Formats: sequence, C-alpha cells, structure tokens
Amino acid sequence: MQVSPDMGTSEACRAVPASNPNSTPPVTLPLVTLNDLLWLLYLYPLRLLASVLPRWSLYAIGKLSDPIVQFDARRSKARAAKWIAQACRTTPADARRIASRSLTNTVIRTLDGLLLLRRSSDKMLRCRDLDGIQHLESAIAHGKGVVLLAGHFCANRIALRYLATKGYAVLSVHNRRPRNQAQGRLGKLFLQPLSAQLQERANPDQVSIHDPDCSLRIMRRLRAGGLVALQIDGRRATVVGHPFLGVPWRLRPGIFEIVRLSDCAVVPILCLGRSSGFRIRFDPMLEIDGASSRETFISANLPRFFAVVEKQIIEYPEEWRLWNHL
Repeated sequence: MQVSPDMGTSEACRAVPASNPNSTPPVTLPLVTLNDLLWLLYLYPLRLLASVLPRWSLYAIGKLSDPIVQFDARRSKARAAKWIAQACRTTPADARRIASRSLTNTVIRTLDGLLLLRRSSDKMLRCRDLDGIQHLESAIAHGKGVVLLAGHFCANRIALRYLATKGYAVLSVHNRRPRNQAQGRLGKLFLQPLSAQLQERANPDQVSIHDPDCSLRIMRRLRAGGLVALQIDGRRATVVGHPFLGVPWRLRPGIFEIVRLSDCAVVPILCLGRSSGFRIRFDPMLEIDGASSRETFISANLPRFFAVVEKQIIEYPEEWRLWNHL
C-alpha cells in the first residue's frame, strides 16, 4: 500500500495500492473455514440470544468456546509467543500464556460487542476507575480538539461508549475490512461486512478509514473542539515504517497529517477490562513538535507516539489484541 507524499487531508485516511512486479499472486481462499463457522454462530444464534441472556451466561458461552478458538489460532499463537518473549523480555512459557490470554480477552471483547447492541447497554457498563480525567479536561481547554491516542486494547469500545454517557462524545476511527488470515470466502464476502454493520450499530459515532470523507469528518470534529480516538498501531497500512515492539511496523501517515494541520492536543488513553468491570486512564498531553512538512513532523513525533503505546502494551500484554495478528 502506498500513499502519495503530497496527499491532502481529505485523502489522509485513504491508501492507494502500489504496483509491485515482484509480488506473489493472491492466494485462493477456501470456501469455508473453522473461523467462518465460529463467526457464523456469533452473528446469528448467539447474537439473538445475547439480546435476552444475562451477561454472566454470555460470558459462560465464551468460556466454553474458548478451547475451540485457541485450537483454531494455534499457529498464530506459536508465532505470537516468539514475538511476545522478545518484546516483553519474558520466558517462552509466559509468552505462550500471554498469547492465550490475549485471545481469551478478545473473545470477551467480541461478546461485549453484542451487549452494546442492547437498548439498556449503557446501564450495564461498570467503570471501576476513571483516572487522569484532569488531563483530558486540560486538553479540551486547549480549544482545538483532542486526539485520544490508543492501542488496540480489548476494552476500547466499551470505554468509548461509557465516556459518551458521561458527556465526552468520541468519534472513533475503524478499519471496516481488517485483515483476517483465518477466514475463507464466506467470511470475507459476507460475514465480515455484517460484523462491521453490527459494530456501527453498537457505536454509530464512528468513521471508517475506507470512507472517502474520513479525514474531513475527523477534521470537522477536531475544529469543533471535539474528541477523536485513533488507534496508532494498526498494521498493513502504507509507506511509513518504524520499529514497534521489536518488529518492522507500517502505519497510516494520515494520522500525523491530521494532528499537524489541526494543531490539536494529543492525549494517550488506556482502556482495560470488560463491560462488567473496566478501567480508563488518561495520561498527560504529549508534547508535539511542529513542522512545515509531513515527513519532518512524522520523524519528530512518531517515536514519541509509538513509545507511549509500547509502554502500555508491555505493561498490560494480555489486554492487547494484535499479538496473534503478526
């Protein structure tokens, strides 16, 4: 994926496929995989049951399905464990435990997504700790909008929904077509789009990176003094590369272009737990080095942005969702 260096902000969220004569031909996906069947059960019978079942029973179903999920992801867990051991400087046994717990927490996060579809879901959100709210208020007082800098932690969706109930409406930015190596054609063509539709129902205050007006909507929110949540650790993006947790990482430079042009405040946010008990932590505003060009701005600020999220991940590795997406 490649983005033109002179791209304007209206295109900052869009990536342009790059031609690569040495690229391998696309792999033909199987019609149906075990991962597709799990998503099929989730999107139909389980989604309907979630509208009436108590939360504890939904979590019980997740616990019963966890061994199947762990088996389906056994190869990705093996790769993740090597990465975790290196990034977190831990033992192979502990790394395997972290990889498994990350998957389990992702299952709970997915089930919480069904709870957010309920009309009474706001009453089900149990925030145990809201720390550093003064940092957010200070950033809002800056008057130019706030970017909440986040990693892909399991509690992000429920935390943003909870903040909205407290008067802090946050525009969240999502990838409507995330990479899933375990899916087949059924998952890619039918189940993944349906899952994205449900996510939008659960949290309508969002924009997709695939929307042509993605950057425009973000800039409007910031110029109105509002809040935007950006997950900086999304992979398989565009041309900007930088080491992250010890491996090469690519991200969308549009994030930095938006911050540069809007002069908004940037506040790190950390969300941990599940809907039955979660924590939200805001850290102090980051110092931003201004620059006249996107390339200079990225060089000056990207290491600082990455360092914040890396520290959060190493501190709470079981809560980060992307270990098994390497």
